[in-house]
Formats: sequence, C-alpha cells, structure tokens
Amino acid sequence: MTRRRNGRRSQRRLGRQYPSSARRVRFALTPAPGRWQTLVSRLVAATLLVFSGWVIYAIFNSSSFYVYDIQVRGNAAVTSEEVYSTSDLEGLSVFWVDPAAVARRVETLPNVRLAHVKVRLPARVIVTVEERTPVILWQTGEANWWVDAEGVIFPPRADLSDALTIIDTDAEPVSPGEALDPSIMETAQSLRRLLPELPVMNYSRATGVSFTTGEGWPVYLGDGRDMDAKLTILVNLRKDLMARGVTPEFIDVRFVERPFYK
Repeated sequence: MTRRRNGRRSQRRLGRQYPSSARRVRFALTPAPGRWQTLVSRLVAATLLVFSGWVIYAIFNSSSFYVYDIQVRGNAAVTSEEVYSTSDLEGLSVFWVDPAAVARRVETLPNVRLAHVKVRLPARVIVTVEERTPVILWQTGEANWWVDAEGVIFPPRADLSDALTIIDTDAEPVSPGEALDPSIMETAQSLRRLLPELPVMNYSRATGVSFTTGEGWPVYLGDGRDMDAKLTILVNLRKDLMARGVTPEFIDVRFVERPFYK
C-alpha cells in the first residue's frame, strides 16, 4: 500500500495526471439567445399595439374623418340640401357610413327613383341620383301631380305644359309614392301614340279613360285594351254621326263588340 501511494505521489510530481471521476459543471455567464429574442419580440409587439391604438383613437377623434357635407350628382328637381338632409350623414364618422343604407334613405324622396353612394377617405361621400321623369300631369281636385312611366306619383317641381294631362273627375286625393292603376298608364300611352295631338284626357273609376272630340262629344274608352280597334270604331262612328247631323251626348267604345252612343 505504501509503495503504491508513494508511486502516485512521485508521478504527480513528475507532471503525470490521472482522470478524475468527479463531474465538471460549467456556468453560463449570459442568458440563452432564445430568451433575448422572445423578450424583444414581446416588446416590439406591445409597442405596435400601443401605437395602433393611438392611431385608431386619433382617427376616430379627428374632425377630418367626419361627414359635414356630401357631393350630389344627377339631380335637377331635387336639391342637394334635400338629399343631404335625407341621407342622415351629418356629423357621422366616415367609417360608420353604410352606402346601401344611405341609398335607401335617399330613395325615399318622392322625386328620386334610384340612388348610388360611394365613400372616399378622409370624409368624402358622393351620392348619384336618378330622378323620376314625368310623362303625365295628373290633376285631382285642386292638386297637380307628376306621374312617371311606371305610374308613380310625385310632387311637381316645374312647368310640365308639354306633357299629357289626365283629369281625375272623381277628385280622389293621392299621396307621393302611390302608383296609378296600370290600365290608366296603358291607355294613356296608347292614346299618346295614336293621338299625339290630344292634350287632355279624363278619368273616372266608372268609365275609365275618356276624352272630348273637337265637336265637344265625350268619348269613353275604358282601359287600354284593343285601343287600335276602339279608335277605328270611333272614327267610323263619328263620320256616320256627322253625315246624319246627329249630335250625341256621348260615345261609348269601351266594348268593341257593342259600341253605342246616346
């Protein structure tokens, strides 16, 4: 035993080393790179979140993004002020503007047939309207109304002396947005085509559309069906009456198979 120990001591003195059975532990003086990257990423994300929140807050609180006026196109009878008032956009953030909803509100104006809405930043709203085109002047009682080709009634905005006038002899009151009976429109359009010089027609719910000839004879036409045949019968009957010197109280051609006069 003594010899072995002495031998090991002498070997250590001579510089010879023996492997140690103890486990060596190394200590890192800096954190792992992954931890720094995670920390930086979280810091950047938080900064961006705060900045984005500030930008959104600034945008929603800036008067530059609120609507205080609109651009109206295509209007003639309807004023831009009427369109703007009906649009209900005063002081609204441009980010809350619903173009479809605005168009529906503008289309509630009696003289507007269609409306299209476009929105542009920062707060530009463009409303393009298609107004109703009057083809008939409808008189009922003391009131005058315009009527478009679809039969929709709306308030007059100008002189319409060149349009066909229909007088409602029943003097029934009407309201904007109502529509005339399609048969009235069919009859009026047929007469306008066949008798373009005819300026005035009458209408009653009992006899339909009627007009007065140059001789002062009332002619009852009813609805717009068989209008060509009715007018042909009228022309022949009128010639016969004039040839015989007969002055009728009225001529009724509502039913082509049995026209008559009184």
